[in-house]
Amino acid sequence: MSYSQIYRTLFELQVLHEYYLNSGPDPFRGMDPKQQKLMFKNYAYNGFLQVIPTAQTRKVMDNQKLLLRSNQRGLQVVAQVEPTAAGVDAKPFIPLADDLELHFLVKINDPAFEIYTDLTLVKNEIFYFANVPPPGMVPPDEFPDLPVASEQESSPEYISDAYRLDDVFSKNVLKGMNISREDQIGLLGVVVLRMHGKVLDEEQIPHDITDADGKVPADPITFVMEFANRSTIWKYYFQNSDYYAETATPKPLTRNGYIVIDSPQLVLKNKDPDINEDDYQFNLDSYYYPAPDVQKAEIKAGQFYSVIYI
Repeated sequence: MSYSQIYRTLFELQVLHEYYLNSGPDPFRGMDPKQQKLMFKNYAYNGFLQVIPTAQTRKVMDNQKLLLRSNQRGLQVVAQVEPTAAGVDAKPFIPLADDLELHFLVKINDPAFEIYTDLTLVKNEIFYFANVPPPGMVPPDEFPDLPVASEQESSPEYISDAYRLDDVFSKNVLKGMNISREDQIGLLGVVVLRMHGKVLDEEQIPHDITDADGKVPADPITFVMEFANRSTIWKYYFQNSDYYAETATPKPLTRNGYIVIDSPQLVLKNKDPDINEDDYQFNLDSYYYPAPDVQKAEIKAGQFYSVIYI
């Protein structure tokens, strides 16, 4: 007698970044599906972030017959279920309690991540991505939930500093999750997903993973961790010259596409602050202005500058 194990997707977590998905000034969310598919062709989230289950969650997943699968856009958690017709909610092989939580570490893979990501990283403060509020947070409804795919399609919400916990909450969360000092190296934040999350109000989508009967939905929920690309002042240094130029306004950093920079967008400056602007003798029109390398950046008074030598 043969016996086959049946698995079904419990939930998905997509990790998207506009630095990789935008094309120059063209936003990913404004593209048609064909263009978006093209932008995903060379996309791999693990080039800049790792999302890995904690040691405790790995044990939970083993006990609950849950498997982790990864792809270019994120990861899936799949559950072993009892035989069920397609399109019908499935009963998990091992019951999933409403308060069961899965915890993941989000670690930075790319040293330049902070430069091209529109976030403020603060020592001893972590980001909290979840469908439930941080333990002890009062009032709980003020902390943002991790968005789901259906919400992102109509009104994209990017990961912002609102998801960052202060040092006290960060310490308590890490302690409660038994995160070791070693695992805290390069840690951006944590993902906390409970089978039954909070319901914000009657008009918003409940961020539950399992249905009211504890079954795995035929149409599983997809959480989205979407990062916005940072805009910086682009600073051009001219070789063998005391002159340099800065863009008058910040420009978005993107890996793909091209943003045209011409002389009217630039402000000419001299390394010697005592030289009057009226005495400047330099022709900005005679240069081509390339996009910056994100590895070359300066931070002054909280402002990010991308440095280009031409």
